[in-house]
Amino acid sequence: MSDLLGASVTFRTEAATYQAIIPAGGPACPDGGDGAFNQALQAMIQLIGALHLQVTGVMESDSGKLRKAHDTYAHTEETLTQLCRQISSPLTIS
Repeated sequence: MSDLLGASVTFRTEAATYQAIIPAGGPACPDGGDGAFNQALQAMIQLIGALHLQVTGVMESDSGKLRKAHDTYAHTEETLTQLCRQISSPLTIS
């Protein structure tokens, strides 16, 4: 259980670290010396920025999924513990 929670925290932390590596619009675009080439290069740089943000989003989503798995397992464990107590002490059931 603690590993799931730890992985969730790590994924969220590393998503923020990864996002900070490249600006949202992509890395700086060099001058290629030609207008048409510069336009194509700028479009490619913007796509790199978009993909970078998409990877960040996937990492954050995975963090949430790991947290949800942790919470689900914790709830199930509590429920099973309560059920075992009720089975072993049926007079305590209200």
